[in-house]
Parts: sequence; structure tokens; C-alpha cells
Amino acid sequence: MGAADEQDLEDGEGWLTKAEVREIWPQIRPSSIRSVARANSVRTSAAPSPDLTREPTYHAADVRHVAARIARGEADVAPWQRADSDAARDDATPGPPVRQPVSWGPENVPGLILLAIIVGLILWGLTSPDNHGTVTDFVR
Repeated sequence: MGAADEQDLEDGEGWLTKAEVREIWPQIRPSSIRSVARANSVRTSAAPSPDLTREPTYHAADVRHVAARIARGEADVAPWQRADSDAARDDATPGPPVRQPVSWGPENVPGLILLAIIVGLILWGLTSPDNHGTVTDFVR
């Protein structure tokens, strides 16, 4: 980085990557940086990002201006876009998967009846002495 580039960054000029914006906007969820930047009219560059992520780069002065507005609560930021909101905490810490209890409720009755009939027929066929007409009886 040359002396002119360093002076530009000190004056608030230049372009920042998404990672650099995340450092300046710690209150914003990483997945919401692009939409918050768009909602608050932060200029973006069409040039490819230096980190090769295809993310746009953000105008440094605009990012710092919006950072001040975020701190004052004046920026256009939805509650779910904030990293320090209840919604963000709920998304960041998913609970264990909810397991549905096995029930023998009315929705299972037809299946249970069918199962009972099949098991009954199998047992009846296995316990009968003459096997109720086998293939050999049919062939004679």
C-alpha cells in the first residue's frame, strides 16, 4: 500500500472489503452487510474484491458515516439484521432438534388394524395342520 493509498484511508476515502466492514460494523450480522449497505446508500465498487470472493468493495467514507449512524440508532437497520438483537441470538444458537413423540392416536388406527390382520393371517397359516390347500393338493 502506497503513501497515497494510506492517506486516502485516513481521510475516509478508499474501498473496504466485507471483512473490513464487519470490523467497523460489529453490530451488523455478516449475512446482512450487503443489504444494510444498500439500505443506507453506501457506495459499492464493481471492481472485483481483492480477496477474490466476488463480494463488492464498500466506500470507506460511507461505511464510517453509516457506522456513526448505527451507533446513534439512526441507520436503516432491521432488528433481525443486528448481531446484538434477540432474533440474531436465536438464529446463532439453534436448539436441539425437536423430536415428535410417538403416539398411538387416532391417525394410526387404520395402520394398526391392517397390521393386526396381516399378523393374524400369518399366524393362522402357520398353525393350521393341513396348511389349507397347498400347491400339491392343487396339482392332483
